[in-house]
Amino acid sequence: MCLAPGHNRLGAIADDLAAKGWSWQPGLLPDQLTQALREELVARDADAALAAAGVGRETAYQVDKKIRRTRITWFDGTTSPQQDFQAWTETLRHGLNRELMLGLFEMEVCFAVYPPGGFYDRHLDSFAGARNRVVSLVAYLNEDWDETRGGALAVWGEGAGPDDLPAARIIPEPGGVMFMLSEAIPHEVEVTHETRYGLAGWWRVNQSGVDRIDPLS
Repeated sequence: MCLAPGHNRLGAIADDLAAKGWSWQPGLLPDQLTQALREELVARDADAALAAAGVGRETAYQVDKKIRRTRITWFDGTTSPQQDFQAWTETLRHGLNRELMLGLFEMEVCFAVYPPGGFYDRHLDSFAGARNRVVSLVAYLNEDWDETRGGALAVWGEGAGPDDLPAARIIPEPGGVMFMLSEAIPHEVEVTHETRYGLAGWWRVNQSGVDRIDPLS
């Protein structure tokens, strides 16, 4: 499954990541794949297969609805839409490794539903130096969306202070894909007024060593 037709989207993503740490690519996810993923997510949500999402990692993990109000379920790779998405991201992984020599190795992915009133306060996807997440990917799966529905993704540049204005506010248009350096780019999901469907993925590097085999699964 190829990237969307047109100009060199992969080159644009790589250039953006190198220059500013994030890249917004409207309509990058193919329409058929967007629809298939949306249908699976809607069905899973209707079956109550999603759980409240938390914040933090490992022993610091907690569900705090004052920070994050969304429902998620993790990819297990057993459905055709998930497999097609994983194949599509492999093209991106190889291209970004070639262009930026990032050493991206493996991606973890979850579906995410923000109900009306849902949000996620400003945060980073990974602590500096942790290397468990290197490049973040967010894809939007609603059939349509506009500013009045809320749920915009606010993005700050690397090193931005808490009082700085966002560098951009991204409207979660269907098929749009956002890329960010996980350790460097603060971002938040503003309060949504309607149910907002999407997915999030994070590439990490291979941390195998003498006493440790990666992946852990």
